[in-house]
Formats: sequence, structure tokens, C-alpha cells
Amino acid sequence: MATAILLILIIFLGACFWRKKQLTQRFNDNVKIAVDYMVQERPGQYSGDRNAKSGVFIFNAEQAGDTLKSVVIKKVKPLHPALDVNLERVLMMSFERAAMPENVSVRFKVVKKGAKIDDLKGVHIRIAGVLHFKKGSSKDFSAVLPIEGLHQVESTAQSADLDDAQLLGDIADLNLSI
Repeated sequence: MATAILLILIIFLGACFWRKKQLTQRFNDNVKIAVDYMVQERPGQYSGDRNAKSGVFIFNAEQAGDTLKSVVIKKVKPLHPALDVNLERVLMMSFERAAMPENVSVRFKVVKKGAKIDDLKGVHIRIAGVLHFKKGSSKDFSAVLPIEGLHQVESTAQSADLDDAQLLGDIADLNLSI
């Protein structure tokens, strides 16, 4: 009796392990996603301050072949004890129209009081979702991704004209007055 229960338990754990490995391999064969982060010093400003209480994870996707239509991320879980993500909607990265899909982001919060955000480079994030293929089929996936570092915003070489700055200031004043 005990041997049968032990055998069933081993078979069940083996099947779970095999399924998890299959979901990860499916993801790795079809898409590459890099994860960056930015932290928020005060509302509306993102920087590298490690004392911030919130920020965003930025997902940059690249398809490995040409069979993938889109990636839908349904779960995001940082594997850091002080961080939490409340995913209110799914994240979708489409490969149909653009050669390079837009980055998608999700907010995170520091949930432990007194916790300071060290460099998050190398911290892992568990994601799960669905891969949609051009032939109409869909496959579930699960993966653990490392955070590559702080998100670097590319600065443009163009300088802003005074008229543009005045126009933007006028728009900001209008938004504040509403």
C-alpha cells in the first residue's frame, strides 16, 4: 500500500516537472524577452534611485522565428521578497504589424517597510501566459527571466526649439487647470 502511494507520488512529481520543462522550452524556442527596470523617485519621474517605493519592469520582446503572432503575459511574479506586482490587465506584444514590437511595462511596488531596492540586475521574474501563432494555434508558456539592468532611455540628437518648449509649457498649464 505504501509502495503504491510512493510510486504514484513519484509519477505525479515527474509529470509536473516534465510539464514545467516543456512550457519553458516552448517559450525559449519561440521568443526572447529581455527585462529592464526603472524606479520612481516621485510621481511622474523615473530614475536610478534605490530608495524609491515603486517602479516599472519593461519587457522587450523579439521573436525567434516568423511563426509567432503575439505573446500575452497573464502573470508576473518577481522573485524578490520586497517586490510585488499587481497585474490588473494582461500584457500583449504583437509581432504582426511591426518588425519590432513596442515595449510593454508593468508597475511594481516595494511592499516591505524599510526595504531599499538594491541593484535589481540578475533578480529573476517568473512570467506565464500564452503564445499565439500565425496558424491560429495557441500554446501556454511559463518562464523565469533575469532582469538585465536599468532601462536606458535613448536621447535624441535634436534640440528642442523655444517655440516647442513654450507650447509644451502651455499644454502643461492647461492640464493643470482642468
